[in-house]
Amino acid sequence: MGSGFLFVFVPLFLYLTPVILLCVKIADRNSWKMGLAFASGLILLPGALVGGWILVGTGAL
Repeated sequence: MGSGFLFVFVPLFLYLTPVILLCVKIADRNSWKMGLAFASGLILLPGALVGGWILVGTGAL
């Protein structure tokens, strides 16, 4: 359980920190709807791709 934390949460933290700052910067310059649109794509799309890769790799799909 201890090593799983390093493999999951540290890369997640290192990815989400600059993405969140980028989306806030975009929202400040444009509108909050534009920032939300960027956040949806930058945060949810990689998660969906990794989740699909895991499901296909295990034979669930």
